[in-house]
Amino acid sequence: MKNNITYQIWFFFSLISLTFIGIYSFKLPFHGDERHIVETIRLFADNFNFSTIKDYPEVTPPFFYIFYSLWAKLFNSSIESLRLLTLIISFITWQLLFYLIKLFIKNDIHVFLLSLLIVINPYFFGTSVFVFTDILTIMLSLAAVISFAKDKIIYFVIFSALAILCRQYAGIIPIAVLLYSSFYYVNDKSTSRKFIFGSFLTFIPLIILFGIWENISPASGIEKWIVPNSSLYNLDYINTYITFSVIYILPLAIIFFKKIKFNYTSLLIAFVLTILLSFFPVKTSLATLEFTDYKTVGIMHQTLADFFGLESLGIKIILWVFLFVGCYINTELLKRFYSQIKSRLFDKEIIFTFLWILFLIIMPFSYQVWEKYLTMIIPFLVICIYCLIFPIEQDLNI
Repeated sequence: MKNNITYQIWFFFSLISLTFIGIYSFKLPFHGDERHIVETIRLFADNFNFSTIKDYPEVTPPFFYIFYSLWAKLFNSSIESLRLLTLIISFITWQLLFYLIKLFIKNDIHVFLLSLLIVINPYFFGTSVFVFTDILTIMLSLAAVISFAKDKIIYFVIFSALAILCRQYAGIIPIAVLLYSSFYYVNDKSTSRKFIFGSFLTFIPLIILFGIWENISPASGIEKWIVPNSSLYNLDYINTYITFSVIYILPLAIIFFKKIKFNYTSLLIAFVLTILLSFFPVKTSLATLEFTDYKTVGIMHQTLADFFGLESLGIKIILWVFLFVGCYINTELLKRFYSQIKSRLFDKEIIFTFLWILFLIIMPFSYQVWEKYLTMIIPFLVICIYCLIFPIEQDLNI
């Protein structure tokens, strides 16, 4: 991409945007979860030993805190210093995002616009400067998927394992690769065998931590943060993520309806799915109500609530419409996915459908639902939908 003018524009756009974001944000007070995350980073910086790894007041794995604590030891643990590290990671992430999209999409203008659509997400902007665990997870996730696309098995294992050690739900990446490799096994046994084995390897560090913690998270973190919902598997999360994914990729959704031929079967399936999911409406998790002032699941939900009223008929209609649109788009995605599996067409872009499906299946096990969690999966969903609208040719840019 060195001689690619569009990439050069993206490079300077990223540099200028993140510079201005940094200048504006450096002196802002702690934002959201930032305070307790910074406190944990300082805990690791001051007490980097086995006891700290065994028990610290968070529910997420320790790599993020270890990584930032090393920076804190080299420089300092001030909020400005840690936000500078976030900006550096963000710049790399923005470049990896463009690179991943470019691997699968040839039209440079489309690559730029899709990259822009992803980063203008308010959560993407926020995680690009504030000290949250998300942007490092996204960077490692993008690097892992790129490594898979380019058949770099060692890099895939390293980046996937580190992503999982930032946020457990990054485990959808090796699971997706495992599923893809299992289907692709008949076509290329050698490569598939390596990725199947590598996918299992990525979970070993987390499993070791489970043994150290004697649970899925440190005891102090579980005691401090986890407030169990009324059910183990929260179907309202599926409704939430489908509904708000449409809002965050709305321009692409509009293009979808302009380009994709209308199908009455898909309409009927989408309507039935919408009715079923309507029995599990968008609602705020108990953890959010307990630990924050939010009565909603995120920025967009809060915006709609401020405009229409949280329990108003207006917001219910709007959310129902977005859910229906999301169900229709997902029906078309699943139809194409089924067709690809049935006809044994195993182009690597199918990995993005695997990732989106796994995200919807696995996230309802979480104790908390939040729009921000879409930030990690949106890049993959955008490529997935684009490839449905504009099917890629066989000779990818890989």
